[in-house]
Amino acid sequence: MTEQKNNRLLILSHNAHKYAKLIADAGLPDLQITPAVTVEKARIVANQQNILLAPPDLAYEILPAMTNLQWLQSTWAGVNKLLGEGCRQDYLLTGVKGVFGPIMSEYVFCYILMHERKALQCYELQKARTWEMPRPGLLRGRTIGIMGVGSIGLAIAQTAKHFNMTTYGYSRSAISKPEIDRMFQPDKILDFVSDLDYLVSVLPQTLNTNHLINSTVLKAMKTDALLINVGRGNVLDEKALIRALNSQDIAGAVLDVFQQEPLPQSHPLWNTKGAIITSHKSALTYPEDITPIFINNYNRFIARQDLQFCIDFEKGY
Repeated sequence: MTEQKNNRLLILSHNAHKYAKLIADAGLPDLQITPAVTVEKARIVANQQNILLAPPDLAYEILPAMTNLQWLQSTWAGVNKLLGEGCRQDYLLTGVKGVFGPIMSEYVFCYILMHERKALQCYELQKARTWEMPRPGLLRGRTIGIMGVGSIGLAIAQTAKHFNMTTYGYSRSAISKPEIDRMFQPDKILDFVSDLDYLVSVLPQTLNTNHLINSTVLKAMKTDALLINVGRGNVLDEKALIRALNSQDIAGAVLDVFQQEPLPQSHPLWNTKGAIITSHKSALTYPEDITPIFINNYNRFIARQDLQFCIDFEKGY
């Protein structure tokens, strides 16, 4: 006779079977695992499960059917889909930290180096068979400003230090960080951006961050500065950015996140000179990175200890 498990985990992901194998290999006690690659398959067993491992978009669809849910482990850092008005809040929601920093840092410095070394201009000149190319710059001595100095922001700052860059941080907290040379709080945002060569936003979506990068901020930036947004689309006033790029108030913008996703084909950003669009792919999720977080939290869950990376439904993070 098969032993009845008290905890039942539903894994809803296109990588569900890979997650299932990694978790099964860990030999967690008192846990029955059910993988599902589609919401339709998940609904068949959803009301029997008390734990869910899923990205927020799929979790949002299956939540109404999970009548016995106690804990949801998100596989993404951003959980805004689960925080809207009318969404359930009768379960523990845990996020992901310490995973995406190195991946995001690779993305950010890919485009910083492309910009500094003038890679796109060189490629266009190559196609024209032109030998004379623009003089590349150096990251040494450049100043990068990072909006949001959590684990992702600090990983970006650490990489910046590898290139001997000066690092500015923007945060509501005044706590100093060894990776940050100078910290700025919200009332000093214009001072923060005025000297930057690169402005990188990794801020979450909250009421306090809505359109934080607006026309006033963009006009305060240097005309040769590059903006990179890998946080959330609400932070950036897209209309103000289009005006700034068309007026050459800043040198360019690398955009991975948007107010509406997918970005509509009719959106003017697609054809705005100086904008690079990467369609929310700066940091993909890999089961090998997320599984250890779930395993650690599961052991805490059965021991009735506080889980790591719990999300405050009111704060949104």
